[in-house]
Amino acid sequence: MSPLTINDIQAFIMVYELRHISNAAVELHMSQSELSKRMRAVETELNIKLLDTYNKRRLQITPAGETFYHHAQTMIADYEAMMHDLAPNRPTKTSKLNIGSIPVSGQYNIAQKIASFNSEHPEVELKIIEDEGNHVRQRLLDGEFQAAIIRDTQTSGLQPTEYQKQPLLADELKIILPVGHHLAHQKTIRLRDLANEQLVSLPAGSGVYELIMSLFARQSLEPHIFFESTHIETLLGMLPNSHNVTLLFKQSVTPFMTSNVVMRSLAIPVLSQLQFVYPQRDGSQLMTDLIDFLTTNATTKTNAN
Repeated sequence: MSPLTINDIQAFIMVYELRHISNAAVELHMSQSELSKRMRAVETELNIKLLDTYNKRRLQITPAGETFYHHAQTMIADYEAMMHDLAPNRPTKTSKLNIGSIPVSGQYNIAQKIASFNSEHPEVELKIIEDEGNHVRQRLLDGEFQAAIIRDTQTSGLQPTEYQKQPLLADELKIILPVGHHLAHQKTIRLRDLANEQLVSLPAGSGVYELIMSLFARQSLEPHIFFESTHIETLLGMLPNSHNVTLLFKQSVTPFMTSNVVMRSLAIPVLSQLQFVYPQRDGSQLMTDLIDFLTTNATTKTNAN
């Protein structure tokens, strides 16, 4: 019998959070049969049932599965902390570092911080390249980027034995509506209140789209997304004098807010992390110094309501 591995634990976490073997297999880049076999092996190793697959449309988590999930989160966090702490002991072997980022480096002041860091390390050529989230992730997997700055919704399928994921900051998902919308007078809005609303959204691969789909699915709802754009300004331009609604992260949308739209919170706030991701075994003093610089000098913008 094979012992339990970190990747087994990560796979269970993915199944737990998506409540779906097929969807989890896609995120983990493996076949459904392979993931099912791995889950059965985990249950055999622990000698206890974690998943109830009687309902073919949506699996259930057993009480033991709930307990294992909370321990699994701790084990993954401890493993990643260990790898982060080991990184400074590895010598920096690169003189050039290409960092891919989703298109928020301006709003989050990341590009400016990296430029400041680069001025203190002239021996290393640092470059930050913005691209759509799914492209950034793929270019990281292909080795074109040595590191990436993407949302946690885009890193969940990256195995902790392969990639280090360090949180940079957290941002709250907000609902943006026209000032005349019938929900605009509410300070908080339930997700169920949006079930029949027309949504405009960033596309698949943005990290926002995936989170929206996941949130609606957890309440057995299906969002009515009728328009997608990669540009936040375009989405906001679809709101005035309409009944359209969009969901975006507070800090990324704040610079584009106008008097024609308002920002509201979900009744149950939803936070997402922006993460700095790099191959585990490429972790070095340079990587940890850069991460420490970005997090120590992090700023929070809270001037939008």
